[in-house]
Amino acid sequence: MRKIYFYVLITALLAGRQVYAQHLDIEVWGEGNALFTGYCRTPGVVGCDLGRLTDVLHLPVGTLPIEAVTGKLIFLADFQDLPGGDFRTKNPGFQSIQHALLPNELLSYRAVGNLKYWDAGLGIWKDAPPEVQISLFGGLEASADVLSDFLKCAGQLICFSDGSFGVDGSTVFTGEGIQGKPELVVDITDNNGILHTHLSFFLENRLGEPGGPDGAYRVEMQLISNARFFPSEPFLIVFNAGLEEEQFAAALLALTGEPSGVDPPPQPIIPVSIPGDVDLDGDVDRIDVALILLAAQNSDPLKPSNAAFDIDGDGVITRNDASVAKDVCSLRLCNIPIEAPATALNVAAVFDSSTGILNLNDIQVGDQHYRAQLQLQDDHLLVLKGVQEDRPRYAVPAQYHIESGTVEIASVYIHGKNYKAILSNVGNSRFRVDHLEELNADLIQR
Repeated sequence: MRKIYFYVLITALLAGRQVYAQHLDIEVWGEGNALFTGYCRTPGVVGCDLGRLTDVLHLPVGTLPIEAVTGKLIFLADFQDLPGGDFRTKNPGFQSIQHALLPNELLSYRAVGNLKYWDAGLGIWKDAPPEVQISLFGGLEASADVLSDFLKCAGQLICFSDGSFGVDGSTVFTGEGIQGKPELVVDITDNNGILHTHLSFFLENRLGEPGGPDGAYRVEMQLISNARFFPSEPFLIVFNAGLEEEQFAAALLALTGEPSGVDPPPQPIIPVSIPGDVDLDGDVDRIDVALILLAAQNSDPLKPSNAAFDIDGDGVITRNDASVAKDVCSLRLCNIPIEAPATALNVAAVFDSSTGILNLNDIQVGDQHYRAQLQLQDDHLLVLKGVQEDRPRYAVPAQYHIESGTVEIASVYIHGKNYKAILSNVGNSRFRVDHLEELNADLIQR
């Protein structure tokens, strides 16, 4: 009976193409050093009719249908929702509200996984047949034409010029994987951190001609920022291509699973760049430590709502989690508050003095580029915390010279100023600060 009821709910959502014509977009925002995506969490934003979706599907405010197996958010679209033919849509779009992102923050998408196809006749999701693909057009490919004149860049070390983007690129989703360019620029925010962009999705055959079998199609991607170390979590977009409402409802139900009949609690946004910040106020202080100690004293079980309490990742909340939080406690009610600097866009290295973390958003080793994080251990020593392979994103990346074991950073942003830095590898993932010089200033002795 509940399954029939859920079919009715989704059918009501899908009834009539006018629902999709409201283009329900993907909202983007930043939290510290991480990027997040969600489903129109801001009421009243153009391109978001969250109220209608919530009322029809009985979903908690600000959430989407969620894939039961992976927990990934699902965004819905239809190839027949707008003028332009039965095999094209500009939905969903990407948008951010004022101050949700930094000014002039550059967002890109990264396509991942295989194109999936819902076979309505068999009632199963599978890899898309080899004769069909979805092409995504409109993303921009950043060129190497980057300005480095302080006067032209409003005081920044480097910036993008008006002509620093090439022609539109394309990404192709197929049943065998991603073809074309897996990463392209979505857009750059304005001076208030606002962005609203629609790219174009096309259902095609392998010759690039419009068309494809009726069914539902599923693609997967995530968003990347040039100013943040952590990309967004991957999310899914499910397109209707000619299915009746009941058939598309069945395709969505196969991903989300049976509804429980009870609205799940909203999931907290955990700022992954600040472990120990359990009250989510942007810092780690004695209040966070006290909350963890209280949870450990009460033997509170670990659950999604208190996942941030398990700082050491052992699956339980103990006094050791409080001890770890105390070790990184550096702000209000611990020591003298330290104002964290704003992230400097277009600079490949940023040091956050409140956490002691040096973010190398682009470090080149030979022909390969990476992102890396180092934790300050004392005045002259940093320890490598993590590294991940990446693509070139900056005109002037940090350079690691394997032969000499040195890291050369042309510009690292610290407390509103830019410095040149040289680090030496002293073994055991540790790097010594050998040289720190403020740009356009006298040498700073540490």
